[in-house]
Amino acid sequence: MIVEVKAFFKNNVANIITFLRIPFAVAMLFFAPFSVCFWVFYFCGGITDIIDGIVARKMHQESVFGAKLDSVADFVFAIAIAIVAVRNFVFPIWLWCLILLIALLRLINYGIGFFKFHTFASLHTYANKITGVLLFMAPVMYVLFGLIATSVILCVVAFASTLEELILTIQSKELERDCKSIFIR
Repeated sequence: MIVEVKAFFKNNVANIITFLRIPFAVAMLFFAPFSVCFWVFYFCGGITDIIDGIVARKMHQESVFGAKLDSVADFVFAIAIAIVAVRNFVFPIWLWCLILLIALLRLINYGIGFFKFHTFASLHTYANKITGVLLFMAPVMYVLFGLIATSVILCVVAFASTLEELILTIQSKELERDCKSIFIR
């Protein structure tokens, strides 16, 4: 198993770029939000998310392992942002309920995907990509629009993308990670 993992990283620039998002996400946790160090790690994590897929396609390094690694790195980055938010902001109860509902639906989706396909089954839909972009933009949106407006925008889009992925996972006969939308099949 370790040999297989090493082989996926050796001579695979895209996987290395993707993997770097994980330490960047963890590093953000050690700095005050909106500090220079926080922003450096935050934007480095975001840049790796933007360029890893481009590099993989240009260098013909697309792989199932790379797709899984991208999903894991996205998940770690999202959890790091959530930890930063919980540590530093007071959310109203209704917002907590909405966030917990979205998290529960995501967990149900991952459980169904694992049961059906025997692997971590996160889809790269357009809605999930939009959610990721908005999550990445959350600190900037917070500065521009405030906590409640940013939270509502994120929750509405995240709920829609979660619901779409859940429907796709339930309906799919086989795992198609790059399914773009429930409307494009």
